[in-house]
Amino acid sequence: MSMAVQTGDVGAYFIYRDDDKPKYRRGNTNLVIINIVVIFTFLGAKAYYVYQNRRRDRIWNAMSKEERNAYVKNTEIQGSKRLDFRFAH
Repeated sequence: MSMAVQTGDVGAYFIYRDDDKPKYRRGNTNLVIINIVVIFTFLGAKAYYVYQNRRRDRIWNAMSKEERNAYVKNTEIQGSKRLDFRFAH
């Protein structure tokens, strides 16, 4: 917890500067811009996860049961690149 507080203090030092007192318009504008970028980043990640899950479902459902079993047994692909992996979102 204290690491997050310290990180926030460092960020605040660069966003809320003394030459911007007393209303901190530049600092507040920067925070709004950062929040907008983060929101679009989250939405982009969500869209990517949904797209990948649907694409993998199409491929996986087009395979027969024997093909699926062979894929699970023989594939050397690991982690999130596997066809039977689904992103939780």
